[in-house]
Amino acid sequence: MKKILKALLVLIGMIAMLFVVAVIVNLSVFDEELLPEVQAIKDIKAKPYQADNAYPALIALSYYPEASYQSATQKIRQQLNDNITEQGYDYLNHQDEKQLEKHKLDTQQLKVLTRCHTRKEKNCVAKYVTNLTNQPITSPQSQIVLDRYRALIEYPNYQEATQLKFDSPIPAYSPLLSAQRVLLLNEWLDYRTDFIPLLSKDLTFWRMILQDNNLLITKMIAIAAIHNDIQILAYAIQSGDLSKNQLFNIQPHINLLNQKERDFLKTIEFEIKYAMSTFYSAFNETIDFIDRRFYQPLYQPEATINQYYLANIKLAKELNNLESPSFYDAYQADEWPYKPEFKSPISLYNPSGKLLIKYSVGNYQDYFARVHDLNAMLVLLNLRIELALNNDQNIASVVNNSKHKNPYTNQPFNYDSEAQTIGFDCLDKTSVCEIAL
Repeated sequence: MKKILKALLVLIGMIAMLFVVAVIVNLSVFDEELLPEVQAIKDIKAKPYQADNAYPALIALSYYPEASYQSATQKIRQQLNDNITEQGYDYLNHQDEKQLEKHKLDTQQLKVLTRCHTRKEKNCVAKYVTNLTNQPITSPQSQIVLDRYRALIEYPNYQEATQLKFDSPIPAYSPLLSAQRVLLLNEWLDYRTDFIPLLSKDLTFWRMILQDNNLLITKMIAIAAIHNDIQILAYAIQSGDLSKNQLFNIQPHINLLNQKERDFLKTIEFEIKYAMSTFYSAFNETIDFIDRRFYQPLYQPEATINQYYLANIKLAKELNNLESPSFYDAYQADEWPYKPEFKSPISLYNPSGKLLIKYSVGNYQDYFARVHDLNAMLVLLNLRIELALNNDQNIASVVNNSKHKNPYTNQPFNYDSEAQTIGFDCLDKTSVCEIAL
C-alpha cells in the first residue's frame, strides 16, 4: 500500500512539475511575434469616409425620416468620422445605434410585401408582384425608403468599416433588400421603359459591393441582392413584354463574375482582423472561473493568431485559385488542395491556443460555393435572354446548342419541359438554381 501511495505521489509530483514547466514556457515573454503579414492586417487604420462612399448612405437609408437623404447621410458620415477622430474606430457603436433608434424609419410594409428569399425559394417574384398588386405602397415612410434606395445605387464607391469586432453592430441589411425588390418591381409594373436602366444600375451597384466589401456578411448580402436582380429580370422576360432592344441593352451587364468579385482573400483577412480582439481576450472572462485558471496560463495569444491566420489564409488562397470546374470536383469529393494542419494541443507550448484554433477555423468552402453558384446563375440568365431572342425556335435545341453552358461541367444546362424551367444543381444545397420560362 505504501508503494502504491508513493508511486501515486511521484506521479502527482511529475504532473505538477510538467504543469509548472508548461506555465513557465507560456509566460508572455515567450509569446511569438505576429507574422509580418498578420501585423500588417492588425495595423490597418480607419480612414475618413468620403462624400462619394455609399457606406454612410447605406446606413442612413433607414434613419432620419424628417431630413433629406443627403442630410441624413451627412449626419451618419459625421458620426462615423467623429468616431474615427476620437476613438480610432470607424463604425457606429452600440450607444450610437441606441441614439438612432429614436429616428428610425418604419420599413415593415416593405418587409411584409417581400417576405421570400430568391436565393433559397422558388417563385418569390410572382409572390412579390401579387402582394404589390393587392397592397400598393401606402406608407409615407416606405416611399421615403424607396426614393432613398433609388439615390443609393447612384453612388460610385463603397468602402466599409475596417475596425469591427465580433460584437460590433453592423448595418441593417433587410430594409435594403426589401426596398430593392419593391423599387424594381414597381418600375416594371408602372414604368417599363425605365426598368432596364434601373436594373442595370442596381446590378452594377451590388457587383461593386460584392467586390469591395470587408465583411463576409456583406458579401453574402451582395450575393442575395444579385439573385434578386436575376430573378426579377427573368420574371420580366417571362412576361414577354421586354423588347429585343431592351434585352440587347441588358446583356453587357450580365457578364461573368470577374476575379475581384469572386475574391475572398480580403474579406477573410478582415475576418481575421476582427477576430484578433477575441483571441487577445480569450479565457479572460468568457468561461468558468476554474476553467479560466487552468487554460489561461497555458495560452499565447499571438502564437494563436498566427496559427489561425495560416489555417484560414492558406485554404482561402487555394480555393481562390480554383476555377468553377475544379472547385466543383473538389466540393463534390470533399477533397481540397489544402487542409489545415493543427499542431497537437498535447504539448507544453500554447496548448490552450491550439485547442481553441482547432474549433475556430471557418468553413469557407460553402461561402465559395455560393459565389460559384452565382456565377453560374449569370450564365443561366444569359441563356434565358438567348431563349427570349430566339423564341421561335425549339427550346431544347437552343439549350443544347447554346454557348451558355453549365460552367461546372461544360455541359448544357438542365431543361425541364414539364416544369418549364432551366437550371443546374447548386453546389450550395440551401440555394435554388433555376429560372422559370
